[in-house]
Amino acid sequence: MIYAGIDEAGYGPLLGPLCVGASAFALPCDDPMSRPDLWKLLDSGVCRAAKDARRRVAVADSKKLKGVGGAGVHPLRHLERGVLAFAGGDVPSSDTDLFTRLGAAAHRSRATPWHDAALPAPVALTAAEAAIARNMVARALERAGMSTEHLAVSALDAPAFNALYGTLRNKASVNMSLVFDALRTIDHLRGAGTALVAIDRQGGRAAYTDALEAHVAHGARVRVIEETDERSSYEIGDGLFVTFEIEAETAHLPVALASMAAKLVRELFMRRLNRFFTERVPGLEPTAGYVTDGRRYLAEVKPLLAAEGIPEAEFTRVV
Repeated sequence: MIYAGIDEAGYGPLLGPLCVGASAFALPCDDPMSRPDLWKLLDSGVCRAAKDARRRVAVADSKKLKGVGGAGVHPLRHLERGVLAFAGGDVPSSDTDLFTRLGAAAHRSRATPWHDAALPAPVALTAAEAAIARNMVARALERAGMSTEHLAVSALDAPAFNALYGTLRNKASVNMSLVFDALRTIDHLRGAGTALVAIDRQGGRAAYTDALEAHVAHGARVRVIEETDERSSYEIGDGLFVTFEIEAETAHLPVALASMAAKLVRELFMRRLNRFFTERVPGLEPTAGYVTDGRRYLAEVKPLLAAEGIPEAEFTRVV
């Protein structure tokens, strides 16, 4: 069956993209409700903790991996190591190579001139370290009879985010539009087979039947399996099982990997944005883009926005 996960990074910031990641694995199991433990199945090459005596690849909620490792360790090391280990292929030589591999479009526009130039990648590993991590994960997948079928990120920079918000009139709906795009991709990937898709649940919403019928089911029946404070689970048609769970990234490795991919892409987008402005504004401190510090940053770069013809309404996101 296909076992997949979806998660987002950058839901609340004023600056930078909203990113939604998705990962999917094929594994020798035909019971989606068994909720296989991929950390256990991939134990020879994968772990949950950043510090591991066997130097396995950490896969966990991105918030638990960014910045872990102490002085001298690049804050993106564990995110990048995990994503590159599962992304397959040659080690990317630039962030554009990685964005292309993950399907994360970095569109250069009047409002996003920082996408003019690629920046070197990897940022926190050597190419040799990335290759070692990739080989370790490949061997673990082979031992488990599994394969990585999909690892992708959708990224909406401020102009695209605001345009979609203008249509949907709700930030949660913008986020869910990307989630449903990813869910439809996984539904197509499974073909006539079975899939379990775990999605990190945001806020207090517990009922998703109407939304799934409108955006995913294509006329198929949506059957409610359970709707509780912790979990909302459904079967769509014949064989597509979807579960929205609080802290899904701690229960489902595919969600944790999706979280890592989404966070890494957002960080690399912000690296481009910060490089553009800090090279042009002396003494400007970089920003992660969250609202309070984003407003500080906006105030400091406003003169440059005007000079470069960057519309403020497309530089900042609706919050």
